[in-house]
Amino acid sequence: MSMYPTDSFETDIQRRVYEYVERNGAVTPAELARSIEIDDGRAHSKPARSGTYTDTIAPEPDELRSCLEALEADGYLTDVDGKYRLALEATTTDVDCEDGVVTIRPAREEDREGVVETMRTVADDGTYVVAENVATELERESALVRANEERSRVFFVAVRGERPADEETAAGETATDKATSDDGDVVGWLHVDAPEHPSLRHTAEVTVGVDPAVRRQGIGSELLEYGLEWAADAGYQKLYQNVPATNEAAIEFLEENGWDREGEHEGQYCLDGEFVDEIMLATWP
Repeated sequence: MSMYPTDSFETDIQRRVYEYVERNGAVTPAELARSIEIDDGRAHSKPARSGTYTDTIAPEPDELRSCLEALEADGYLTDVDGKYRLALEATTTDVDCEDGVVTIRPAREEDREGVVETMRTVADDGTYVVAENVATELERESALVRANEERSRVFFVAVRGERPADEETAAGETATDKATSDDGDVVGWLHVDAPEHPSLRHTAEVTVGVDPAVRRQGIGSELLEYGLEWAADAGYQKLYQNVPATNEAAIEFLEENGWDREGEHEGQYCLDGEFVDEIMLATWP
C-alpha cells in the first residue's frame, strides 16, 4: 500500500509541486512560486554533437493556482494555516484525562520538535531502540510525513492543551481541514513506516509512546487504536514492532492490546554492555 500517487499526475507541474511539498513538509504558495520550475516547451540547439535542450521557467500564477486546486481536489495536498502539506485523511478524537482533554490527530510539520522531544523522553532508559533511531532520523530529514516512491511514513500525535481556532468546529471534521490557534504540547505519538517494495507493501512498522508524566490514562491505547484503524483503511494488512526483551512495559502493553509474539532474535541488541534479545510482535488489523 502507498500514499504516493504514482503515475497519477495529470501534468508535469502537478508532479513537481507534489514532490516539492513532500520533501519540505509545509510550504507557502509564495515559496512554491519561487521554487517550482517547468520546461518552457521550446527546444534549443546545443553545439554540434550535443543535441537539443529546453529551458525551465517559473509557472504562471494562474497555472500554479490551478495546479494547487487540482491537487487539493484530488486529495493529495491540503492547505492548513496558509501552508500546503500532504493530505492525511483522519478525524480527530479527544481523550478525557486527569489534567484535561488530550486530542489525537494526524501530525503536522509544526509538531516535529514535540514528537522528537517526546520520543527522546520515552527512549531515555535505553529500552526503546527503534523510537530512538526514528527520533535521530527526524532530526536529519526535511519533513515529518513522507509519501514517495520509496516509502510512506506518517505520524499521529496526542496533544494536550490544543485549542481549535473555531470552537464551534463540528465533531468528526477532517483533521487536515482544521487549523489551530494553539498547537498545545505533544505528549504521545504513533508512527507508521512502510517500504514501497512490492512484496512488503502490505506491511508497516509501528512505534508508539506516551510521555511518562501522563501514562496510565488511556492515551496509549487510544493512540494505538487510532493508528490501527487508519492503517487498515489505508490498506495495510500487517503491522509489526520489534523491541528489546528488557522493554517489558511495551511488550505487556502490546499484548494487552491484542498483539502476538512472532518470535525473537537472540542477542540482537547490546545495551549497557549486555546482549539483549529482540522480541518480534505483530497484529493483523
